Amino acid sequence: MTDWGVEAEVADDAELLVTELVTNAVVHARTSIHVEVRRFEDRVEFAVSDNSSRQVQLRIPSPDAVTGRGIYLLDRLSPGWDVVPTAGGKTVRFSLATEASTSWRVDA
Repeated sequence: MTDWGVEAEVADDAELLVTELVTNAVVHARTSIHVEVRRFEDRVEFAVSDNSSRQVQLRIPSPDAVTGRGIYLLDRLSPGWDVVPTAGGKTVRFSLATEASTSWRVDA
């Protein structure tokens, strides 16, 4: 991300979200995982694929919950994310603007 000139705040969000999605795939899908990252002029796109048809669930975690925040964080930090069914499972895709000033943020 640094080599691509992506701001540190955006790179931190990307690291958090990819880590959460990979962890979800390890814990819930228990299959092989494929991560793809693509850089565009104004954004970076990420895709995390696994071979499970198990549905992704957005949950609102309680403040004292120790798990269950991955998709919630994805929903809060990425303006556009989706889940695409594949022949062998699914791909969770999201994008982040390359500059923190243009990143989508919601104050809770």
